[in-house]
Amino acid sequence: MKNSDKTFRVSSNKRNAAIWVFLGIFMVAMFIQYGVVDDINESIGLCAIIALSAGLIAALLCIIFIKEYYMHVLEDGFELVKGKKVTKYDFSAFAGSHVTRHYMNGIYYGTSREINIKDVSGKTLKINANNLSKGRFAELVTYLGQARFTNTHDIEATAEYFKNGIEFRIPNAEMIKANRNKFIIRTIIMIALFVAFIVMLIMSLVSGMDSAGFFTAMILAGICGVVLLFTEVIPIGILYHKMKNLPDRIFLDELTLTIGNQSHSAGSILNILVVPANYEILTRDVIIVTKDNTKYKFNFGKKDLKKTKDSYWEYDKLCSALELWCIINHVNFMQILG
Repeated sequence: MKNSDKTFRVSSNKRNAAIWVFLGIFMVAMFIQYGVVDDINESIGLCAIIALSAGLIAALLCIIFIKEYYMHVLEDGFELVKGKKVTKYDFSAFAGSHVTRHYMNGIYYGTSREINIKDVSGKTLKINANNLSKGRFAELVTYLGQARFTNTHDIEATAEYFKNGIEFRIPNAEMIKANRNKFIIRTIIMIALFVAFIVMLIMSLVSGMDSAGFFTAMILAGICGVVLLFTEVIPIGILYHKMKNLPDRIFLDELTLTIGNQSHSAGSILNILVVPANYEILTRDVIIVTKDNTKYKFNFGKKDLKKTKDSYWEYDKLCSALELWCIINHVNFMQILG
């Protein structure tokens, strides 16, 4: 993938700081005036105007003095731009990315994205990249992560890797069965909890059983059933459904990608997108998009540190091989980063 001087506006510090400072100054100014003015009801309009003016001035100062981060991706490296300060880095300075999904009481409320850069002193600079969309973030990380293949001789040497073909055998039947069994077991437990809740509810209504212990057990059974439904049964059910078309083999040679019984030439493929092997927040998806806009999506389970039969153990090697194959054959390779 060639990167012809692409520019990414990584941060939105100016906007975010202006908003928070405006709200903070406005509230502080109103609070101070509330303690100073004798009759706040008669002066509420004037107080609001003063507080609004103070907030707007503070926000304007943030816009003037706070600088945004921009990244320019060049052919021989990338530049980090903050205001008038421009720092040039080699691609080898890219120290990875990090994506975190945030939850409060089990409810998702946002995702934070971060770019890590290692400077000459060995220190790692963490750049907040929340201003980038999921697609733009994945595109930037893809460009930054190709340092080891920037020289022509590296690509030519790597091409020998596929001369005799690379095959990945996937225990798809075992993986699908393991996820199906997990789904069935979780469903049975959930149903048992709901049945216990309903039976206890009927007993309390009919027999008048209303002791604190009985009521607590009934409520816990209902809550546990609901929690299990949304945190285990539904996600595992969706994952099991996605894995049903998982192939038993993937074969890569110099010019062809074979998945199961389907073969695709490098010239027919537009994009290959993968979820990185080290990501725990997403299921391991591999998406192949052909030039006629046909999508083939394969799910390899979730990252499993215990190496059970639920997921494919050699997924990391598969991702590395797909990335190499794409670079050699000039196919767009992108990471799905959430």
